[in-house]
Amino acid sequence: MSEIVKFCLNILRRTPPSDVVDNLERLVALRVDLDEELCQRVDTPLEIETDEKTGQKFLLCDYNRDGDSYRSPWSNEYFPPLEDGSDEAFRPSDELRKLEQEANKVFDVYRHQYYEGGISSVYMWDLNNNGFAACFCIQKEAAGEKDLQGFKGSWSSVHVFEVLSAGKKDSYDYRLTSTVLVSMPIQLKGLGDIDLSGSITKQAQKSATLKTIGDSKESHLEIMGPMLEDLELDLRNTIEGVYFQKTKEIINGMRVTDAEIKQREKKMADMSKKAAQSKT
Repeated sequence: MSEIVKFCLNILRRTPPSDVVDNLERLVALRVDLDEELCQRVDTPLEIETDEKTGQKFLLCDYNRDGDSYRSPWSNEYFPPLEDGSDEAFRPSDELRKLEQEANKVFDVYRHQYYEGGISSVYMWDLNNNGFAACFCIQKEAAGEKDLQGFKGSWSSVHVFEVLSAGKKDSYDYRLTSTVLVSMPIQLKGLGDIDLSGSITKQAQKSATLKTIGDSKESHLEIMGPMLEDLELDLRNTIEGVYFQKTKEIINGMRVTDAEIKQREKKMADMSKKAAQSKT
């Protein structure tokens, strides 16, 4: 990593997480040659695009990007189409494409059960060292109602797998890096602007051998699925403990309820009464 990239990353770490997209664009405008490297190293909230062929929505990230075009996991096409028409080199092999399609179906069920909404996308690509990589993405937005009007929160999670052959037949090493980005800005009358945003990253790895039962062989998804589920649950618990509970403690420490005010007034009145009695 070059020194200038380190400086850029340090700048982004010291700025509000909710402004990461704008600040990243400003840094890229200053150093266009760092566009690819910075985009690969900086996590930003996921954006949504629509597949013009199938009408289904998919997520945009650095792992399905080629220039300004993004590959849809549903039709396997780039939108907008690449000008030179050379998108064949950036698609997964036929066997991996079948696994990608299966993963999108399974992950869509996972998203529905855990998030009850949102959008999910899975992207896979071949590696040069007898392996492959995969990116599982989920994005969900929520808006406040009634007393929480003005609240607009978003959740983006990106799970990146690297699957490499372990040297033995049907044995693989699975390395998972998961990142969750949370953004919860809110504007409330009397409180002003509140912005609770941040990100957290964790890693996990596992070695496993795909079992063969009869004529069928165990799928990579049977290994990757539980790994992803366990690590994301860990991340969610960490975010709840660090962000939500800590914020709740701070707010409760700042707030004085009516009952506490009455208790203090009663205590002061008792002290004044005792002081008056002692003088007489």
